[in-house]
Amino acid sequence: MMRLIRYAVLVAAAAAAVGCHRRPLVDVENTHYVRVYLDEELLNVTTGFYDESRRRPAYSTPSVMRVALFDPESGRVVGERYLRGRGRDARGAYCDGYIAAPPGDYCLLTYNFGTESTLLRRENDYREVEAYTNEIASHLYNYLPSRAAGDDAERIVYDPDHLFVDGCERVRIPYRSYVDTLRNEHGDYFTARSVVKSYYLQIRVRGMQYASTAVSLLTGMAGSAMLHDRRMRTDNPATLYFEMMRSDEKSARDAEDGMTVIYTTFNTFGKLPDDDNRLEIAFDFITTDGRALSATLDITDKFSEPDAVEHQWIIIDRTIEIPEPENPGGGFVPGVNDWGEINTDIII
Repeated sequence: MMRLIRYAVLVAAAAAAVGCHRRPLVDVENTHYVRVYLDEELLNVTTGFYDESRRRPAYSTPSVMRVALFDPESGRVVGERYLRGRGRDARGAYCDGYIAAPPGDYCLLTYNFGTESTLLRRENDYREVEAYTNEIASHLYNYLPSRAAGDDAERIVYDPDHLFVDGCERVRIPYRSYVDTLRNEHGDYFTARSVVKSYYLQIRVRGMQYASTAVSLLTGMAGSAMLHDRRMRTDNPATLYFEMMRSDEKSARDAEDGMTVIYTTFNTFGKLPDDDNRLEIAFDFITTDGRALSATLDITDKFSEPDAVEHQWIIIDRTIEIPEPENPGGGFVPGVNDWGEINTDIII
C-alpha cells in the first residue's frame, strides 16, 4: 500500500513539473469586432461645389471594407476579413464585421474594396501596399494632339477614384474570454478618409460648337500613394488624363460672344511639392471637320491661390478660341499619322 501511495505522489510531482506555466482560466476567444466609419466630406464631390448647377461626379458610399492584420516585424499579412455590414448613425456611414486573430501585437490597415480606376499592389505587405492607376488606353492618344510627338518619359494615367483608408501602427489584442472590439490608438472606432483629392476646373471657350471632343492633360501630379501613412509618392510623377464637359447654361454675354464654359472635376493623389514642379494643362480638341487643336497653359500659380487651397477650385480666367471650320458641313476625324500636317495651337 505504501508503495502505491509513493508511486502516486511521484506521478503527481512529475506532472506538476512539466505543467507549471500560467494559463487563462477560460478559453481565449479569437473573434474581434471591427467598425470603420467613412469620412464622406469630399470637396467638389459631396460638398463645397463651385456651381451647384453643374454636373456632379458620380459617387456612392462604399459597401465593403477590407481589414487586414500584419506582423509588425515582417510587415506580412497574417489575417484579413471583408466587412460587409453597413450602418449609419450620428457620426455617419460605417462598415462593420468580425475578424479572427489570436492574442498578440499587429499592424492594422483598412480600406474600401471595389474601386473602379484606383488599383492596389503589394496588398500583403503593410509598408509597401500602394494605390495607383493604369496608363491610358493606346487608342486615346488619337484624341491628344498635344502629345502627337510622343514622350517616352511621360506617363499619362487615368485619375483615381476615392479610396478610403485608415490604419494603426500597433494594435494589441490581449487574452479575452469574449468577443472584444478592435480600436485605434485613441481608443475609438476607425475612421477611413480618402487619400484622393477632387479639384473642380473650368475655362471659357469661344467656338465650342465646332468641337466634337475635349480632353485635358495635367502634368506635375503624383502617380500613386502609400496606404500605411496615407501619403502620395513624391518620386512617382504622372500626367493626369480627364475629359471635359460643356456647360448647358449661358449668360447673356456668353451667348452674344459665342462662349461656353467647359469644366470637370478631376481626382488626384496630390500635386508634387517640388518648387521647380511646373504644372501645365493641355486642352486638346478634335473639331467637327477633323482638325486636331491644342492649347497649353502653365497653371503652377493656380494651385497656391485661395480658391485652390481652401476649396480645391481651379478657375482659369482665360478664353480659348476655336476657329470656324473651313468645311462647316463636317468631315472625318483623322488618325494619328495625319496630325503632323494639321496640328496647331489655338489662340488664347
